[in-house]
Amino acid sequence: MGTWLRDRRALYIYLFILLVGSVIPVNSVSTVLGDNYTLHIRWDYLLHALVYMPLPVLMALNYKRGALISFGFAALFELLQMIIPYRAFNINDLVANGVGVVLGLVVLVIFRKGILERLG
Repeated sequence: MGTWLRDRRALYIYLFILLVGSVIPVNSVSTVLGDNYTLHIRWDYLLHALVYMPLPVLMALNYKRGALISFGFAALFELLQMIIPYRAFNINDLVANGVGVVLGLVVLVIFRKGILERLG
């Protein structure tokens, strides 16, 4: 790991990528992801969780209340889809975003000491 994790530009770029992914039309992709399952979980929900896992790590390294802010962004990006005509809000997506944030927090708690030592 490098100090780029503590560089807020990396966090802002990541947030921008999440925002773009939340607002662009993805009808054909969501059909493919919604029709496939792993461990009885739809792929699109797994993707939501995996995509949001790094967010609390980046937030916690840059802000004191990063974990709480992570939940806010996860909710905001899903709720934003309610006002975009070609996107649709889905409570399951919101839950999957939250699960991703929780998993990221678990990773952060387990590896925090090692991450901070490597960053100096």
